[in-house]
Amino acid sequence: MCGDPVTIGLMAVSTAMSAVGAIRQGGAADAAAKAEAQAAEQQAQGARNRAQFEIAQERRAQRQAFGQQVAQLGSQGTALTGQPIDLLADNAKQAELALQAIRFESEIAALNQENQAALTRFGGRGARREGFFSAGTELLRGATSIAGELGKPSPPENFGRVKTGRIPIPTRRPEGLGEATSPSRSRFRSGGPLR
Repeated sequence: MCGDPVTIGLMAVSTAMSAVGAIRQGGAADAAAKAEAQAAEQQAQGARNRAQFEIAQERRAQRQAFGQQVAQLGSQGTALTGQPIDLLADNAKQAELALQAIRFESEIAALNQENQAALTRFGGRGARREGFFSAGTELLRGATSIAGELGKPSPPENFGRVKTGRIPIPTRRPEGLGEATSPSRSRFRSGGPLR
């Protein structure tokens, strides 16, 4: 037993195309996830670079402010001992805390971007695996359909041909049947009188 070869061929091609499409879709999703993850990693590096720039700017501003404070105290004739030196030390501690806050905030932002990148990459790998599983499912479904088609009997050789609509007239008489003549016809043909 064998099904229609054209149907089986079409089923095989359809199954293969579905499987390839599923694999390509998974691959495309994975590629998109990798690109998105790379962008997130670049944003993380950008956050760190901005933090270094901001820290450098803040340090420069702090040095200027410290220099102005020392100059102001010196112009007033204040000795840099006791309370004035404690004030300068306190200002330096506050300035360092401001630098650490900048560093901390930028590192949190960078880590968030890196975590997002890792999750995106993971999702892309999952999409790729899903594409392979979908392709396998399509192949199994197609194989089952083809197996069912192979189990069907082949159509007759003349199946599906268009008939002309004419009924053939037998040219030979069945054996054992003689020519029957009616008496009236035979007389008519012979030209004898009719009764």
